[in-house]
Amino acid sequence: MDIDDIKQQLEFVTPRFPRDAVRAAIAQREAITPWLLEQLAQCADDPLALADEPTRMTHFYAMYLLAQFREPAAYPLLIKLFSTPGEISLEITGDLVTDDLCGILASVCAGDLEPIKGLIETPTVNEYVRGAALRTLPILVCEGQLARDEAVAYLATLFRGKLGREYDHPFWTSLVLVAYELYPEELIEDIEQAYEDELIDTWFIGLHDFKQHLARGKEAALEETRQREPGLIDDTVAEMEHWLCFELDAAEREAERFPGRHKAQQKALQERASLRAAAPPQPARPSSPAKSVKVGRNDPCPCGSGKKYKKCCLS
Repeated sequence: MDIDDIKQQLEFVTPRFPRDAVRAAIAQREAITPWLLEQLAQCADDPLALADEPTRMTHFYAMYLLAQFREPAAYPLLIKLFSTPGEISLEITGDLVTDDLCGILASVCAGDLEPIKGLIETPTVNEYVRGAALRTLPILVCEGQLARDEAVAYLATLFRGKLGREYDHPFWTSLVLVAYELYPEELIEDIEQAYEDELIDTWFIGLHDFKQHLARGKEAALEETRQREPGLIDDTVAEMEHWLCFELDAAEREAERFPGRHKAQQKALQERASLRAAAPPQPARPSSPAKSVKVGRNDPCPCGSGKKYKKCCLS
């Protein structure tokens, strides 16, 4: 497949995930990278333009492929895009922010944390983007690119003065969740104070959870984090092929799960593929498996989605 064919197939949402085009792009990494950077730069320069083109997909493929390529030139473009105040970055990227932005940033930052810290510490940046930037820290620790003590020391600066002490869900909640992942024995007094100041949404995590976590011991807790963290972006196909916007693929998965479904119902599912969604594409969100199920992070997810457990219900 030549470069022009790849570009054409990656431009807009399609009824099926364009596996061949994505794999061809990966195989022709050097040739496709300048175009991917150009698409990402256009998105960063004028994100509002994408709000008027809800079926455009080039910025999604650019983010995932450049992350898989570990392309450092994508890093400042991503920072520029997601530094945009308000909700426009969420409007044009959907669930990517809460699902995979942390892995994308970690994949291209090459150990340079300063731009990520800028996202975290800037109040005008969307709170979900700030939370995703925070979540790069445990990923980088698990990947051996950041020392755990260095990450905890930075979190301490956030707890102890770099942030305003007003309730700001979900950001303060994201802060304590990230601290939890890094075994926060040095931060327990700061965490207790944050709960006392009512900065944390206890529906997500309570102070007793931290106490139980610390009681397990450092090595056991950090090993659990290594198993749970999503990691870097290594396979764009695996990351994107199950998105619900690829409706013919979704219809076939539905038919496989329910082989007795009436033919008319299956036909109706396929006819939906001709409709263009009015919102950005959303990654699939299968139901979570029972907590008692013990599954390795690289094993198939027990929910039946076909994805690896670490990329599905583990999070």
